[in-house]
Amino acid sequence: SVIMKIQLCKKFSKADKLQKKLAQAFPDDTITLKSCIDMCKRCKDQPVAKANGEKLKAKSISKLIYKLNAL
Repeated sequence: SVIMKIQLCKKFSKADKLQKKLAQAFPDDTITLKSCIDMCKRCKDQPVAKANGEKLKAKSISKLIYKLNAL
């Protein structure tokens, strides 16, 4: 499979937890915490990620992982 570049926003309240969960789910992919991924206002309230240029948001971390898996 193609290696994904997953970018997370460090303003998210559970950014560390999100990063750990994604690292477990996608061990081969590159996961980085950025100060901004251009998804303002959403990043604080819910898990968001940018994967290969595509912006994803979800109500929970597990739903975000599901969406990333579908890419």
